[in-house]
Amino acid sequence: MYDAADVTYLYDGSMEGFLCCVYESVYSHTVPADILPEDTAQPTLFRQRSIGTDAERAERVWASIPRRISPEAAQLVWCVFFSCMPGKELALLRFLLLGYRRGRQTTELVSHRLVQPLLAARQNLMNEAHLFKEFIRFSDYDGVLATTITPQNFVLPFLTEHFCSRLKTEDFLIFDRTHHAAAVYENRRLRLIALDDLELPPATAEEQRFRTLWKQFYNTIAIEARENPRCRMAHCPKRYWENMLEMEQALRGPLSQLPAEKSFGKAVRE
Repeated sequence: MYDAADVTYLYDGSMEGFLCCVYESVYSHTVPADILPEDTAQPTLFRQRSIGTDAERAERVWASIPRRISPEAAQLVWCVFFSCMPGKELALLRFLLLGYRRGRQTTELVSHRLVQPLLAARQNLMNEAHLFKEFIRFSDYDGVLATTITPQNFVLPFLTEHFCSRLKTEDFLIFDRTHHAAAVYENRRLRLIALDDLELPPATAEEQRFRTLWKQFYNTIAIEARENPRCRMAHCPKRYWENMLEMEQALRGPLSQLPAEKSFGKAVRE
């Protein structure tokens, strides 16, 4: 039995830090009022307690998930932690506490109030990662391919395998402006690094020529008589357009007045 506590756990924002919050909750037999990253936490009426990151404790909690619940539960926790789900830390803690009681069947409780939101969050993340595999547009900067993305979820860990496989002999960089991080693939080695900002150099004349050719190809294959802006937005949501070279003109035209797709929070509530 776990008692509710009028305390908010603060952690460093990492997966290891979150797992240490789970450790603290399990061994103190209490469920905090909330779990928040230290750098985003606001003052509240609840007491705030900083939970330090301990690699050994984090490893013990992580190893317990596939053993006491299931490998599927560990995969779900991993995905949801990188999602943009509001209040994901406390939701994950409650899911794990349920899993420690119910065991392997936990992830099969698809309509359970503690499980269904996590499944929706994972689906939202995986959908966005899938779309970015199609919508990312690289530019060549002196032999290095680079691009900037603005995802809602932290999708970089779910994109890298695809692009490392497709671009094995290339050096490339994917900068996530939303989460201030970058995937750097150089000499067939991949690194995920923190990066506050990135200013790419001006495009060379050759790069500008390729951009012009790509835009011309995109416009040429369009069938004017069948133009359907709403259908286009269904297959290519508006919030991705700023990362797509061929959509620059659409962003300045009448299509820019069309509403963007709903955020994850609104979609779940509705």
